Amino acid sequence: MNRAELDAIELMLRDLHTRHDEIRHRAAFRGCTRELLALQEELVQYLLQRKDSLSGR
Repeated sequence: MNRAELDAIELMLRDLHTRHDEIRHRAAFRGCTRELLALQEELVQYLLQRKDSLSGR
């Protein structure tokens, strides 16, 4: 198990769950809010799977 990689995944997950109003505003302006949120969810799922894999689950 690589503790540094698990810590990095945890931090990235926290960041992905943080509301970034500036980015959301830009997405709304460009008409890609739905795509942004879908990509965010895809990244969260990927990171959770990777975390489970590293944790030996």
